[in-house]
Amino acid sequence: MLAAACSSTPAPQTLAAAGNAPPIAPGTALAAAAPAGVVDASLVKAGYSVMTRHGEVLYCRNEVITGQRIGTRICLTAAQIQDEKQNVIKAKDLLNQPPNRCLGASCNN
Repeated sequence: MLAAACSSTPAPQTLAAAGNAPPIAPGTALAAAAPAGVVDASLVKAGYSVMTRHGEVLYCRNEVITGQRIGTRICLTAAQIQDEKQNVIKAKDLLNQPPNRCLGASCNN
């Protein structure tokens, strides 16, 4: 069942938080969700759905949190998504650094 879910095309996601707004599928017209020119097309292409809340454009995705079985809808601004990407890059760089060697007098060098 998991393989079938991953290989199928994503279903249109509804905009429950936006009230009675129509569902928007990735790659479709986004004029109903946000003003034209404000939407980051690269995030939509990456699979995010677009919605506006309190006049702010949000990019949403469904994500299963570790330890849970039910997916949660995560909505972030473009700036927050970019911050997350930068934090991941920094964490990878930190993990790829060589380990610190003990150089003190108490070390067994």
